[in-house]
Amino acid sequence: MTNYRVESSSGRAARKMRLALMGPAFIAAIGYIDPGNFATNIQAGASFGYQLLWVVVWANLMAMLIQILSAKLGIATGKNLAEQIRDHYPRPVVWFYWVQAEIIAMATDLAEFIGAAIGFKLILGVSLLQGAVLTGIATFLILMLQRRGQNRWRK
Repeated sequence: MTNYRVESSSGRAARKMRLALMGPAFIAAIGYIDPGNFATNIQAGASFGYQLLWVVVWANLMAMLIQILSAKLGIATGKNLAEQIRDHYPRPVVWFYWVQAEIIAMATDLAEFIGAAIGFKLILGVSLLQGAVLTGIATFLILMLQRRGQNRWRK
């Protein structure tokens, strides 16, 4: 049996391909390594020790199951879950799921924002309000860099 490997004409194209394939993994990892999770996990560990270890195991198993099913859905249909809902459910149900997704996204962003503010407070010794302001400034700077640097990377 022969193992064929497609060689790209340049190292840059191979790097782009690897980064594109790793993208979903980085997005999924954000849910596990944001500052809000660190603060919550440290507090829970200090309070309960190993009593809640079963929650970690089950949560990771469920996350893996959801990631696998999402990948299979995308591979089989070429569409993501939101597109499938739009195509197969009536408009009121689609709106319900959209509102639900927006609320969940806002709650997640709020937890990450507060976690970053707490991180600035712990690292720099500033007040929580100052940490929140620093988080906001850092967020806008990153968004500005992303927007201005976007055309430089497209070639």
